[in-house]
Amino acid sequence: MASISNQNFGVSYNPKGLCRIVGFACLAGFLVDMIVLTFPPALGNVEWRVGFLQQLGDRSIILLLGLALIMYSWIDIRPWRRKLALACLIIGVVFNLSSVLAIRDNLKVQEMAITNISTQASQLQTQIQKAQADPKANPNLTPERLEQAAQLLNSQANALKQNAKTSVLKNGISSVGNLVVVGLALIGLGQYGARPPKN
Repeated sequence: MASISNQNFGVSYNPKGLCRIVGFACLAGFLVDMIVLTFPPALGNVEWRVGFLQQLGDRSIILLLGLALIMYSWIDIRPWRRKLALACLIIGVVFNLSSVLAIRDNLKVQEMAITNISTQASQLQTQIQKAQADPKANPNLTPERLEQAAQLLNSQANALKQNAKTSVLKNGISSVGNLVVVGLALIGLGQYGARPPKN
């Protein structure tokens, strides 16, 4: 039986080079996503900001992974490592500050949803009251039916308000949590890159 010897063909792989390629690919993908999500910008629109910050939080792990891989690949190149460390610190602080904006905007969206539900419910209540005041306008609507419709409307409006509160709260916690966690991780990555290497 012939044995195959382990030969070195002169090919060596540099893990830092691979990390650099994957890191830049992650950054490029993150930037393309953010550019697409940003247009058309509507900074004055609360719903747009909430959606944008939620998408930013959801995709932020790709940014963190890309920056960490690039930091690893440049760990021996002091000027690049320090610049990247500073960028990580700044982006981390921006992420943490944007979480405050996300909280405020989510509370506004919740308030707007509840106000909209209340307005629609009061308009329907007004129509029911008009029908109760003038039973001759529509003889098919009995006072019992109108009372049932009013009770059903109240219970549905309350359920819709509770659902709006719950869904906005869940989305808000998710996006704020992602922004804070990735922001803190980026700050930690920046501090790690800024410290002098161990000898």
